[in-house]
This record gives sequence, C-alpha cells and structure tokens, in this order.
Amino acid sequence: MKATKDLREYLSVLEAAGELKRIQAQVDWNQEAGAISRLACEKREAAPLFENIKDYPGHRMGAVLLGPGRPLHARIALALGQEDKHIPPLKLIEIVRERFKSPRRPVEVEAKKAPCKEVIIPGDRANLLSFPIPQIKALDCGRYIGTWDIVVLKDLDSNWVNWGIYRCMVKDERNFTVLLLPAFQAGVPLLNQHGGAIFGKYEAAKKPMPVALVIGANPACHFAAMTSFDYGVSEEEMAGGLYGSGVPLVKCETSDLMVPADAELVVEAEVLPGVRVDEGPFGEYTGHVAHRGQAPLARVTCITHRRDPIFTMANMGKPYDDCATPRTILHSALVKNRLERNGIAVKSVYYPGTTLAPIIAVKPAPAVHQKIISTLLTAQRLLRTGIVFVDEDVDVTDLEDLWWAITTRMHPKSYRTVDGVAAESLMPFLTPEERQTGESSVWVMNATIPYTWPEKFHADHAATCDYESAWSPEVRQRVERRWAEYGYGNGSGGR
Repeated sequence: MKATKDLREYLSVLEAAGELKRIQAQVDWNQEAGAISRLACEKREAAPLFENIKDYPGHRMGAVLLGPGRPLHARIALALGQEDKHIPPLKLIEIVRERFKSPRRPVEVEAKKAPCKEVIIPGDRANLLSFPIPQIKALDCGRYIGTWDIVVLKDLDSNWVNWGIYRCMVKDERNFTVLLLPAFQAGVPLLNQHGGAIFGKYEAAKKPMPVALVIGANPACHFAAMTSFDYGVSEEEMAGGLYGSGVPLVKCETSDLMVPADAELVVEAEVLPGVRVDEGPFGEYTGHVAHRGQAPLARVTCITHRRDPIFTMANMGKPYDDCATPRTILHSALVKNRLERNGIAVKSVYYPGTTLAPIIAVKPAPAVHQKIISTLLTAQRLLRTGIVFVDEDVDVTDLEDLWWAITTRMHPKSYRTVDGVAAESLMPFLTPEERQTGESSVWVMNATIPYTWPEKFHADHAATCDYESAWSPEVRQRVERRWAEYGYGNGSGGR
C-alpha cells in the first residue's frame, strides 16, 4: 500500500485517525509551542497543528508529526499507508524491510507543476524570520528552522546526493547554521556524519557548498533522511521504496540540487568555507542538551514555498520524540537486512525508543555474537552505545520481557565493552578526552543461555516457566476453551 503523498494528505490521515489536534487558541512561537508539543509527546496525545501563532497571523505549524501515538507507532503506520494504526511493530518492521529492498528512482517534474514553487523569493528579498520559526526550549540557544527537516547536499567528487536531518539555527534574516560535524577531529576520522564529510571536501577546495533545507516533505522522504544508510546510498531512491513509487523531485532555483516537489518550504543556500559561528546548545535526541560550540554558516540564496505553507518542527527529548519513534522501526529493519545480507540469521531486531541500543533475538552459536557486533561496527551509526543479545523466546519489543531476560539469564561476566570505536559526538557521557580523540566504547550485554550447556542441564536449571512453555498444548487448549466458564468473560483464554 502506498504511503501518503505529501504533508497535507498525511495531516488529513492523522486527523481521521485521532492523531492530530487542531489548536486554534493563540500560541506563542517562543517556547509555548515547544512546551505544548513536548508534553503531547510525553502524554501520548495527538500531534498539535497550531493555527493561531503569535506574531504570525495566517501561518500554521505542525509539531511532533512522527512522534509517539496511540499505540506508539500509530503515526508511522499511517504515514506508510497502513489502514490499521494498531499494526504490531514487528510486522511494521517487516514491511519496511521489504520496501528497503526495493528502492525506486526519483521522477523529475517541471517547476510549474511543483507545489513547492508556488511562491519564489529571490535571495536579496528573503527573510527567514517571516516564517514562524520556533524557540523550542528555554535550554536552546535560539530559534531553530531545521528540526523536522531534510538537508540536501551533493558530494563534490561524485553524483551522490545525501539527505540528512541536521539541525539548523537561524542567525538573522539571511543566515543560518547547519550542524555539519567535521569529517576529522584531532586527526581522527569520524564515521558518524555524511554531511560533515561532504562539507569537508568543499572546504578543502575553498568552495561554497550548495545546500537545500527542505521543510514539510512527504513523510517517506523524512523517513529516508533520518535512516543511517551507508555512505553512497541514495536516500532519494530509498524514499521511493518507502513511498511505493519514484519520489517527485524538482530542480532548485540557484543550484543543481533536486528537492521534493511537494515540500511546504525550501530554503536554498550556500555553506561558506572557513566560516564558523556560535551554535548550541540544543535539546537533542539523546534527551540531553548537546554541542555548544562552532558550526558552519549558510547564506540564503532563494526561498520557495507553497501558498500558505505549513511550517513543521520536531521536539527532541526523553523518552520518545519524532526521531526516536520512527527510528525504532526504520533502524530495526535496516539492521536485520544488513545482518541477512552478511549471512547472519536472527529472529528479530528492535531499537526501543527509550534506548539507542538494539535488542537482537538470536539463536546462540559459535562466534555469532561477535559476527553481529563486527557487522554493525562497520555500519553508519547503527551501534552507538551498546547492544543486547537475547534468546529467541524473548519478545524484543517488550521491555519487561527484556529486563526479565537480562536479570535472570545474563551472567555478570557476560557484560563487556568494545573499545576504540568511533564516538557518537552528541552523547552526554563522552569524556573531554574522547571528544578530542573521536574514539569511545560500546557495551555488550549477552543475555542468552550458552549453547554449550548440555540439554539436560538446560532443562533442569534454565527452562522457561510461562504459559506457553510450562503446560502441554492439550491443557492450554482446554483452559482456553473453558475460559468463560471460569468466569473470566466471553473472550478465550491464553495470550
């Protein structure tokens, strides 16, 4: 089934499913909209669409549009075209896995047919502050135009185009920062951001880098931009796989970059080589503020947008937000596909939104855990802090089941660390030394029963005692058949 075609169709789908709340009371862009949307995340309320923004009459702003719903992944399911928002997460992961295997080339459309070109503002008349760019948190250093965004960059040495979600802070009417972390830090290569590596090439050549900041594209495009694909993988084509057909793209006015034709707003700019300005801190996806320092500066060359554009914002924080929620599905699918391609069969993979560490259910075998770790360490930001291994009878989406496995099956000596891995620079636990070297560690928790144990020893000391395992099928069937007779209602027993 095809994903929603653009932001406006997606908003209609959300509203019909009870996942969107139109707010007509006046709301201040300065922190109030941020506080409302953050509380909506934490209370699992519908995503707010602000229709009366202080100082910006006639403007609208949607917030946390891919955030936690009821159930958790409701909005992700709806964005991917599923009629049932209650689809189980493991089934949703399988749907995404298959779509990742079928990327689709984008389709170029004429500018006159592109909604994002309905209004064109040349650079000398551009004013970023004419849009309701929010100050999201009191902890943030300023107003951020890029949170639920797509930053489009093109590699200097090839035709590869990168889509990424990079935070962008407004400095004034014509300038904004882009947090492009350097490809090298203290001489050590950093493998955790493609945009920084691309910008490093332009800067070395002393050339300005064309960039397009896209706001409010079709959700499949945002899904692709936030997924940690390998260097050189086309997010344009992966978005097409998620969307179900080639994504319509249109050429920018001031560069050769191609952007989603149905976007609400596109800011074209050049990132200036050798220029750094103050940026941060900003409340990040880790649930902590991160990065107070210098960032590259982009100067606006043109703005295009739809008539009456709908601005969008994300709201990072703990435990769930509109980054963590979709990534529980996207990265789980990506990792399972990667392991499968490398000949490693696992039952299930899941990144809980409350953690940045994957839980992998696997049948223990010689060296299988180390093979998985090695495979993920060669990937783009798929093993950031740690990893948990569990047996195949554990539900990786159930944190109670996970904690039961860790506290009963993991031998204390099964916890270890792997040192000398690329540091995730936004993590709050990094020491000053690790921030300089660019190296840190990841932890490993192995909560699987050793495959070397004799079968009888396992049965005598570690057999699982739950409804499915500790009674015969005949007894379970009898209990389920008589469930109502016992006085437990009309439904059948069991799980």
